[in-house]
Amino acid sequence: MRKDIDGIIRKRNLIARTRKTVMFWVAGASCALGAVLVVAFLLVQTIVFNQKIIGMKSETRGVLRSNIEAVPDLEANIRVLNTNEELERVSLTTDSRPLQSILDALPADDNRLALGASLQQKLFNGVAGLTVDALSVDPSAASGQVLAEEGLDGGLQELPFSASISGDANALRQALQRLEKSIRAVNVKTINATSSGSNVSLQITGSAYYLPAQDLSLTTQEVKQ
Repeated sequence: MRKDIDGIIRKRNLIARTRKTVMFWVAGASCALGAVLVVAFLLVQTIVFNQKIIGMKSETRGVLRSNIEAVPDLEANIRVLNTNEELERVSLTTDSRPLQSILDALPADDNRLALGASLQQKLFNGVAGLTVDALSVDPSAASGQVLAEEGLDGGLQELPFSASISGDANALRQALQRLEKSIRAVNVKTINATSSGSNVSLQITGSAYYLPAQDLSLTTQEVKQ
């Protein structure tokens, strides 16, 4: 009887030790599996990030290559424009290149002073019998702001102006013809006329336009993992 009891106790101790051993190995395997999964996740994340970096570098290299390849065609177009007789005919000065006419027609900044001087000195000045009663550039916008017209494409910006001129019918017709033939893009929106005897006064509102220069500088972009 004593031997049976000792055998049972030994079996129970053996079972307990085996159970502890199995639990130890299961816990170790779980930890190892968890570590493997974490390492695999980090490895996949690193591979995806590296592929993203390689793709962005390839895209940048493609853009630079296309820009470099476009340079000869651009230079050829500039040379052709500098020999254009139509551009040379509308040039503001005799010593400027014909290409300058394009830059004068659509400047790269909102120089209000230049627009006002052009309207007063180039377009309205010299018309016999014409009087410039008032001239304002960007009259309805706050200081330092430019009103943008809805629907403008390609980054084109609007610069409103208003003018009040008076004179006889012939003088006003010449002034409007000069405004129509201006080398700078001008959009006359409203014209209101009032007359006093043979003298007629016109209140003109319109807009000139400019196209901000493109930024061609190389930039650095930070890519986060």
